[in-house]
Amino acid sequence: MRALRTGSVVAAAALTLAACVGAAAAANVVTVRGGGVELVLPDGWSRIQPAGQTATDDPRTVIVIGTDGARAVDNDCQVSSYRVPSDGAIVVVIGWRDATGVSPYLPLSGMKLRRGTFECFADRGAVAQVTRRGLDYQVNVMVGDRASAATIDDALAAARSIAPAPRRHD
Repeated sequence: MRALRTGSVVAAAALTLAACVGAAAAANVVTVRGGGVELVLPDGWSRIQPAGQTATDDPRTVIVIGTDGARAVDNDCQVSSYRVPSDGAIVVVIGWRDATGVSPYLPLSGMKLRRGTFECFADRGAVAQVTRRGLDYQVNVMVGDRASAATIDDALAAARSIAPAPRRHD
């Protein structure tokens, strides 16, 4: 009986510790919001200033995040208007002001890196389309040829984290 009681105490302590660690990890999650959606920001990544656009552009770039050295550049390609370091990655979310009526035929779960995904970007990329709160978004991932598996995993996880941003109750 004593062994059973000791085992129960150890199991309860382990569950309590796991819950505390999980809560602490959840408290450290940093999100980036824009255009009605949000992404989870991987460790070491930062928000990137979107490439130039006008107030009337539709679709418009709503969130850009990337690794160190990623930045906007001037070119005619909306999604790939960014310098992606050879060992880095970037996630670009564009959104439409009104629902487009197009079903999301490119699911987040099916994102796979391929060459030739984007104009103006020769390295690997992946794309998905989602609808959040009735609006349509395209989630784009671009990675440099020397990006590590961890960087690629972070980029795809960040892209798949897209969720409706909490509404303000001001």
